[in-house]
Amino acid sequence: MAFLRPYFEYDAFVSYSHGLPEGDRDFPLRDWTLKLVRRLETDIRLVDTEFDDLHIWRDEHIDPTMQLTDELRAKVSHSGILIIVMSPRYLTSAWCKDELDWFKQQVEDRMRDQGRVFVVRAMYTDETKWPDFLRDSRGHALPGFQFHDRQLSPLPYDWRGAGMHRDAYVQVLGRLQAALMLRLRELRTNAERRAKIEAPAATPPATGPRRIYLHARPEYAAVCDEIKRLLFQDGIPALSPIADPGRNIADFARESRVRIAAAKRCDALALLRGDGDDRFMDDLYEIGVDERDRIEEARGAPLPCAVLDRSGQRLPIDVSGFGIERFDLGSEDWRPKFHLWLDQRRAQPRAAP
Repeated sequence: MAFLRPYFEYDAFVSYSHGLPEGDRDFPLRDWTLKLVRRLETDIRLVDTEFDDLHIWRDEHIDPTMQLTDELRAKVSHSGILIIVMSPRYLTSAWCKDELDWFKQQVEDRMRDQGRVFVVRAMYTDETKWPDFLRDSRGHALPGFQFHDRQLSPLPYDWRGAGMHRDAYVQVLGRLQAALMLRLRELRTNAERRAKIEAPAATPPATGPRRIYLHARPEYAAVCDEIKRLLFQDGIPALSPIADPGRNIADFARESRVRIAAAKRCDALALLRGDGDDRFMDDLYEIGVDERDRIEEARGAPLPCAVLDRSGQRLPIDVSGFGIERFDLGSEDWRPKFHLWLDQRRAQPRAAP
């Protein structure tokens, strides 16, 4: 869970360098950063129970700045706030060099919504080497939260747990904690306000044309088109994403937002299983379970879900526990059964938005 769900998957993403090249077994900067984040989470949860679900994402084993995978890109895009732990090694990382354009877009998107980028100045760095997008409108490096005193040492306060400059460390940690709590509350309030404005459109009436959102993997586009044709003949328009097999997984966040915006206005969500490919189970969990929870929160009502199964094989799990119905497309009567199921779900009382 997360404090900002369903608007963001994670409350914050911590971007930091482990401190030394791969192969070295001593990662003091990683240890310092993880200790800081754990203290930050603990202190925030202690202040108010509303933050019990606080989720600050960080990778404790793999240096995310050394190998920026598609999965990590998606996690950053799904995070409300980006926390950058600044150090000399960070400035030479892939995020600031090889992935410059992508990282720049992530920062600038958050800069438009003021206060979604936090810079933790862990160590002294040459500000002339900072990328332009980590500067304000006057060209000054973002002030952030300074956890070191250059005159005393270029290393962070409480380096290697030595307890040095403990008072200074606690004071800056307190300021970071207060600023993060304030910004998280503002983000949630703004998101809730937007959701209320959109609520009338997000809750379709139970009368009128039936409409479903049909998801299929790109390789089953032809099958999807045939199912849409059959459903349309029966008075059930089906919305579905445009097949685009060349898309990068890094675009998942944008695709997810589009899917949620469309699906929350439909009467049901349907997932097309083209064959026995195990990748369908990824869609089932990611869209039929996790994302469906976010859609239901956005629409203020349950969203019926079905698997339209063309594989001729049994599913490896019992999906009824997730409130999902399976229809075998090899059965001659699947269409009337699906129509009856959809009408019954539409007839059920809906929660007020």
